[in-house]
Amino acid sequence: MISEENKVYKEMIQKGLDQRGEIERVVKEILSRTNLKNVFFVGCGGSLAVMTPCQYLFETFSTMPTYIYNAGEFVERKPIQFTKDSLLVVSSYSGKTPETVVAANLAKQIGAVSIGFTGVADSPLGRAVDYVFANHAKTGVTDSKIVVLYQILLNVLKGTQSFDKYDDFINAMDLLPEELVKVKLASVNAAEKFAKENKDEKYFMILGAGACWGNAYSFAICILEEMQWITAQPVHAGEYFHGPFEIVTENTNLLILKGEDASRPVVQRAEDFSKKYSKKVTVIDSKDYGLKGIHENLRGFFSPLVLSAALDVFSQSISREREHPLSTRRYMGVVEY
Repeated sequence: MISEENKVYKEMIQKGLDQRGEIERVVKEILSRTNLKNVFFVGCGGSLAVMTPCQYLFETFSTMPTYIYNAGEFVERKPIQFTKDSLLVVSSYSGKTPETVVAANLAKQIGAVSIGFTGVADSPLGRAVDYVFANHAKTGVTDSKIVVLYQILLNVLKGTQSFDKYDDFINAMDLLPEELVKVKLASVNAAEKFAKENKDEKYFMILGAGACWGNAYSFAICILEEMQWITAQPVHAGEYFHGPFEIVTENTNLLILKGEDASRPVVQRAEDFSKKYSKKVTVIDSKDYGLKGIHENLRGFFSPLVLSAALDVFSQSISREREHPLSTRRYMGVVEY
């Protein structure tokens, strides 16, 4: 039986898919009004991390340059590549993140087209961008956002070059609402075990790479640090052997996120080493979860969504076990900064 929370989650994923007609219209309009030369992904925290698989997808199929920036650094640097022929994709769930709003206004100043993602369309960010997609909900926000972003990029690919996988991707995405709920249900036992064993841990090292690097980054800084006040270090699996592995002992707590994209061998190497020297290694592998009907050649692109769905269950479990609500904050939205 699907819980009410999973029902809402499923509805949010479907909501992202249901915006396909509007997405197609928006992308056609963008491509008709600009000589698109590059794409900039800009945000902060989790809203930045969610851009990582999007950049991975686009770079796999297009020679058009993409850039990913923290919003604060973007507005201070004003990259010379960012011109009227750029597409700016910005995200802030609150719609109020100051540096992200400034980034959108910078696009307006130079004449670049901007697309924004926010919880409520009538927000500072929503009003600053040319096109806005809103996705307010209690759960499923991140995954719904990826679903919308993927469709935007797939339409850009279709509209700017010969791209023969559009229908394959779209047909696969239509299966996601049902399949991602199955992932969440299948994650419950592992999540509860992880939470019980690690509720008193003071430090985590979170490893990931490739399309799933954003999962590792956001789980470390947004869930464990921001929402649980636990010190966590996001480590790129390829960089693991260039410093971080030196602090690994048998009691070092490592969470390894493994997708099915081209970076899988990089993560596997880190996993093999870690299991030799630490007794506290947890692996979440997208390959362990079924995605019925989705071709093996596409699974790597959907691994971030699989891991995100599973990690949501892990987040809820450790929050309950530690009696520390995910909504608790010490500084964010509480004090001036």
